[in-house]
Amino acid sequence: MGAGGLQRGGLAGAVGGGRVSEGVARAGRGRTAVVPDGFYEPPPAVEFPEDGGSPVVRFMGEDGRECVFRFAELPLAGMHRDFAHALGVRIGPGGGRRTQRAASGQWQTVKRFLLLLDRLPVPPQRVEELRVRHLERYLMSRRETCLETSARRSLQDLLRIVRVLPGQDRLDGAVVDYAGQPGHGVDAQQAVRPGYSDREFQAVMTAARSDVAAIRDRIAAGENLLRRFLDNPEALLAAEREQGARLEAMARTGRIQVDYRGLAVGEYPAACYAQARQLFVVDQDLAPLLVYAAGLSGRNPETLKELPAEHRLLEERAVAVTLVKRRRGKANSRTTVHWSVDPDPDRQLRAMGSFYLLLHRMMARSRAFSGTSSVWSIWAGNGRGGVRHASTGGHLGPFDAELARKLKLGQWAERHGLVGDDGAPLQMMLTRMKKTAETRTAKQVGGHLPSARLTNTAETSFAYYLRGDPFVTEWAADVLTEAINDAERHARAVVVRLGGADADAVSQRSLGQAEAGELDTLAASCLDIEDSPSGGRCRQSFLACFACPNALVLERHLPALLALADVLREDLEQRDVDQWAARHGATWTVLTRDILPRFSPAQRAAAARTRPVLPLDLLDGPKELS
Repeated sequence: MGAGGLQRGGLAGAVGGGRVSEGVARAGRGRTAVVPDGFYEPPPAVEFPEDGGSPVVRFMGEDGRECVFRFAELPLAGMHRDFAHALGVRIGPGGGRRTQRAASGQWQTVKRFLLLLDRLPVPPQRVEELRVRHLERYLMSRRETCLETSARRSLQDLLRIVRVLPGQDRLDGAVVDYAGQPGHGVDAQQAVRPGYSDREFQAVMTAARSDVAAIRDRIAAGENLLRRFLDNPEALLAAEREQGARLEAMARTGRIQVDYRGLAVGEYPAACYAQARQLFVVDQDLAPLLVYAAGLSGRNPETLKELPAEHRLLEERAVAVTLVKRRRGKANSRTTVHWSVDPDPDRQLRAMGSFYLLLHRMMARSRAFSGTSSVWSIWAGNGRGGVRHASTGGHLGPFDAELARKLKLGQWAERHGLVGDDGAPLQMMLTRMKKTAETRTAKQVGGHLPSARLTNTAETSFAYYLRGDPFVTEWAADVLTEAINDAERHARAVVVRLGGADADAVSQRSLGQAEAGELDTLAASCLDIEDSPSGGRCRQSFLACFACPNALVLERHLPALLALADVLREDLEQRDVDQWAARHGATWTVLTRDILPRFSPAQRAAAARTRPVLPLDLLDGPKELS
């Protein structure tokens, strides 16, 4: 960074670009927050002019973003005071809508409803004249312009406003009942788009990475020329020296320096824009930068748009950043994450920590002039932007005033020729990038949601990102089929070698003979009946097989094993317990603890339908072998 960039921004620009009031201690752990002296009463959310004019509702969000809603632009003045009060309740400090975007949505609901009523042949003039048919008419009008789920959600917003209209006893009883009944949209779940397929995601990330690399190289080239000019301007060619002088003035003042000689007036904006790109990130760069950040981090778009410039670098291996996470309540709206940093410059775009530091470095000069505390700072000084942000030379935090800045993602995707799996132009949405990251993480950990959760709880990840996603459904079906087949293969491959012998030592020839039934005894196979452990041809009881290293049990023996268990139970009924335990206890233990549990419940159930009936005298010994 050249000297000009640091003179204006100072420490704030180098560390985070944040503004800190002089003489006021910053709140933090162990320090009490600063409060006004004396009695403090917050300014009212709703202002009612003394002359009886239309009310004004002012919104101050928890993130510092403000907006003003003026009822003077709406019809049906007789309803203004009541609806202004209800809007103030909904978007005020104790309301349920505390972000600028949510507050604007509530205002649009009020605006659409009053405009709809004004178009009626006989519009109501006061809230006392509202009827259920007016609310139903609003739902019908929304169905004409949006899908059913969105229409019902719009009705939900309207009903929430109706419920907090002042003086509920003034309203028609049917309207009060209708607003309080479930099923009008209060529980309507908005359909969400699925994530991208693996092919689509890879195509998007490849396109974004190429643009990010181009932005990085472009600014690096400008910084390199500026550095060479500051070090030794005489060593540069004449054209480079002139360009270096312009870059030095830009770095020092933040204002774009353009050589307009030989250019038509209509070419001035493009030339100014091209010159600004040498040192600053511009509006067009935001699309690929945010797309890549979403795919790399798996974070929500609003969280990425509020990335702070303030951070901590931990031993050059990780960067700690405090993120804003909405919809978690005030107590949990911020969380600190640690993103890894890859020391290899060639892998700068592989780790989120390295990418964050790249963003911080590329926009540091612009932050020194815009004064934003966000990592995002761009030059937007052409046209109206130059007039609106004249005090900062056209530099601004693009998401400071509002998060809903147009990124023109569709145009970006079209420039790269991105198409979906259906062959149609790909619909580019940051929320879909977030959802894709969730599903890819779930796949990588085999669907174990506690391990897969990235930014949400396992329940939230399943309910809002994984459930119903066609790519997850297809992957889960493949995984389930593979698991079933694998379990079946393992179940069919059960080989139990008794007597403590190693089942892996059985030759393939002997295993094949056992599978064919050529080595069967009562409920097992005998690998070598001519060479028993006691020497010579085996003449022991069949029950001795359960302690013999020559015995082998396969799934085909399961029916006989279950039948043997039945025979042993019957024998227990005819003998004294001690006598039975001395005679068959060891066999029963091996059978019920070492053999039968090796087989699945489904295998045992199938074998039970075909098990033979074994007579009790078979327990006395293999007389047929004597």
